Formats: sequence, C-alpha cells, structure tokens
Amino acid sequence: MKDFGPCLKGVWRLLRTVRWKVLFSAFLQTVAAAASLAFVWFSKRVVDIATGHVDAELGPAIALLVGIMVLQVLTRVFVKYYEGRITILAKNRIRSDVFEKALRSTWTGRDKFHSADMANRMEEDIRVVTEFICCDIPEACVTVLQMIAAVVMLFTFSASLAWILIWIMPVAVVGARLWFRRMRALSTEIRTIDGRINGHLQETLQHRVLVKTLGSVGASQDELSSLQELERDRTVSRLGYSAMSRAFMSVGFSAGYLVAFIWGVLGLRDGSVTYGLMVAFLQMVGQVQRPVANLALYIPAFIRSLSSEERLLEIGEMPQEGAYADVLLEGAPGLRVSGLSYSYEGRSEKVLSDFSFDFKPGQMTVVVGPTGEGKSTLAQLMLALLEPSAGAIEIYGAMESIPVSPATRCNFMYVPQGNSLLSGSVRANLLMARPEATDEELRAALHAAAADFVLDLPDGLDSSCAEIGRGLSEGQAQRIAIARALLHRGGILILDEATSALDADTEKLVLERIRERFGSSKTIICITHRPAAIALADSVCKL
Repeated sequence: MKDFGPCLKGVWRLLRTVRWKVLFSAFLQTVAAAASLAFVWFSKRVVDIATGHVDAELGPAIALLVGIMVLQVLTRVFVKYYEGRITILAKNRIRSDVFEKALRSTWTGRDKFHSADMANRMEEDIRVVTEFICCDIPEACVTVLQMIAAVVMLFTFSASLAWILIWIMPVAVVGARLWFRRMRALSTEIRTIDGRINGHLQETLQHRVLVKTLGSVGASQDELSSLQELERDRTVSRLGYSAMSRAFMSVGFSAGYLVAFIWGVLGLRDGSVTYGLMVAFLQMVGQVQRPVANLALYIPAFIRSLSSEERLLEIGEMPQEGAYADVLLEGAPGLRVSGLSYSYEGRSEKVLSDFSFDFKPGQMTVVVGPTGEGKSTLAQLMLALLEPSAGAIEIYGAMESIPVSPATRCNFMYVPQGNSLLSGSVRANLLMARPEATDEELRAALHAAAADFVLDLPDGLDSSCAEIGRGLSEGQAQRIAIARALLHRGGILILDEATSALDADTEKLVLERIRERFGSSKTIICITHRPAAIALADSVCKL
C-alpha cells in the first residue's frame, strides 16, 4: 500500500484539470443549501404567524415559502444533471490519459499487470476517482458550509442547547475515523481481488474450448469460487468496520434529536418556546445531523478513491518510451547487429549472447534455430520493444545509419506469432496499418498474402472477425495478418513464424507472392524453421 501523501497528491492533480467545473457545481449546491436553511427560517415564521406570535399576512409568507421550496428543488435537479455531465467528461479525459500511458509504457518481455486487471483499473478505478472528484468533493465542501451555517442558526435559537448538540455530534465522526486505515487497506485488497476475478473470467472465456477439452470446467469454477469467497470475506470485514462507524453515528444522532425534542416539549410547557421555534429547531437539528452523516459517508468514499488512485498511480509510474518523431528511411534499409546480448528481467541466463549479423538491404534472410534460442526476442529487439543488455542494432540506408529506437519502428512491417487479429471486420483490421488505404490497395495486399478468400466471403472486406480472430482458421487469420503488415509503410518486413499454420503449398505461395511483389524494394526477415522459406532466401542466419 502506498503512502497517504502520493495518493492524495494524485487526486489533487486530477482535481486541478476540472477545478472550475467543480467550483461551479459547488456554487450551485451552495445555493441549494442556502435555500434549505431559508426554508427552515421561513417555516418558523409561517407557524408563528399562524399561531399569532407574529403579526403579519399569512398568504405572502406561504407564497415565499413555496418559492424557496421550488428554488431548492430546481437547483438540486440541475446539480445532479451538471454533476453527471462533468463526471463523464472527466472520466473520458482521465481514461484517455491512463490508456496512453499504458500503451506508451516500456516492455520488459513480461507484462506487469494482467490485461483484465488493466481494463478493470481503467474502468472501475477511474469511475471511483472521477465520482469522488466531481461529486463527493464539492458536496463535502458545501456540506461543511451548510453545517456551519446551521450551527450559527442553532445558536440564534438557543445557545445552551446548541452547545449540547455540538458536543454530541462529533461522536459520529470520531467513531468513523477510528477504522480509517484498516478500511483503506481492505478497500485496496478488494479492488486487487476483483482484478484477479476479472482476469480469471476473461482468460477462461477466451479459452473455453481448451478448458472444456481438458476437462477443467470444474477446476475453473472452483478457482472462481475461491476468489469470490476471498472477496466476500474481505467485503464482509469492511462492512463490519462500516457498521461500527454507523453505530457511533446513530447513537450521536438519536441522542441529539432526543435532547432537542425534550427541550422543545419542556419549553412549550413553560411558554419559553413557541410552536414555530420548536418546528424550526427540530428541522435545524436535522440540518446539522444530515451534514455530519454525509461527512461520515464521505470517509469511505475518500478511502475508496485513495485505493483506486493508488492503482492508477501504478500505471502512471510504469517507465515510458516518451514522445518521439518517426524517422523513416527511404527504400529498403538494412539492419546491422553487433555483439548483441539479452536476458529477460529476473533471469540470469542469456537468450542471446554476443550475436552479430548483417541483414542486407533488399534481401530475404531466413532466421533459423531451435525453439527458445531467441528468434522472436531478436525481432522484438529490432523493433525496440526490448532494450539489449549489451551490443547494438543499427538500421542503415545508402546515406545514414542510426541505432534502432521507438522512432525507427515506422520502418518495419511486422507479423507476430499467433493470431493477432482484433475483433471487428477484416477491413478494420487491415486499415490499422494504413487508415487511408483504398479498397483496391486492400485487395492487392490480400492477394499478395494469398488471402483472396476474404473477397469470396458473403460480406467480403466487411466480414466479421470475432475476438482474437475466432470464426477464421489459424491459417486464414495468419494470411490476413500478413496482408495487414504489407499495407504498412516501411522497408523492412519481419515475419515471425507468420506461416506456421499454413500447409507447405500455401506457405510457398505466400512467400513467392511477397518476393514477386516487393523484389528488392523491401528487406525481408523471415523467422522460421520450415524449408519453403529457406529455399527462397538470399541468406540464412543461424542462432
């Protein structure tokens, strides 16, 4: 659990982005609170007029009371509308910023957070923080002002009784405060468990065919039950602490109302209290108690907000690649690897050790080697997704040579291992590589990847791709992914086991069409162990 200070600073930093909107919301709520107090004051006057203690016209007093009530209702309705509006604006802005930080974070070969947990942070945690900033903070500020104003009015009615109530009311706040730290720790733990549950659900549903064929349905259900039981236990513990806080609050409120009622009854008996004063005073007790109750409720909201902000800060603290301008080399650049070594974080053994090779411009080089010898790692180092432990990789053209970096990533057309299609249409997947591509260019890329089958589907380019390419065979998904890469700008094509799901004839056709289309205009690096690629290669690199 992070220290209180950084989390609070994070909330304050987010508040500054919407401070004027929050201030306007607080102003509107102040008007509503003032109307509420005015209603109490004038209700006393109406009762006193009706009972003869004040000599004035009853009709205008009632009309004024109705007007104050209308103002109070209209203001509160508009406040809720305005709160909802600024909340969604703030939520979208914060989510966009956090999403960008997640995308631009550096990668060490192992994701720090599960994708479902990341999605949970970007949805639920951002919702908790934005609602606290846009709703709870202005409401809490106005509540304090309303409580102060109500106490002042109480003193104008009866100073001695006001002092009694002031001593009783803090019992609720003190009671809630006693378990602040424990409730915060439980809130953080519950949010973490919730992320684990979402991760389990996401992965199990994505791979439900595998789960069923392995006979692991029962085990998956048991794992979910175990996580839910843990979440239930922590939630029940937090509810227990909240119940204790509410118990203190209820004792204070009940005692305060009872004292005020007895005082009013005794005052009516000896004539020191009018009916109007008693009505107003009982209402004023509520005007004091309600803010105190709200403040007690804001404490768990504040705790939840700090817990959620802590989880968002963990994303913001991930190392960032930073802003950069693309450096695109003309033609077919080459890649020169010199003394390259790499080991993954937390591991002592090296995946690559003192490796050197020159991938010549305009040539097709096949990278071969046993499984686990660093072929895919080499591709990720070329793309500057990973940083080498030692050595260097340079991208070079006829006139210049520069180290690979995120800025040189635009020079690569890349097809990763496995199914890399996103849910949506085939067209949407292809346009990821070149948003401005015409239908003619899309069809040409599909032909080069031997993916013409797409055009024969009922919806053609607009055919649907389910999540992670479901609805297509592995081979079909791979060919669409190759077509997508061929649309991207850049002079270096990296195929990382991109034809592993294809039969030998289709693989040969794909590679021949790529060679035919690009000739020497692209540098092709094909990571594979299959003979079709080796037969077409200009050179072979062995790891």
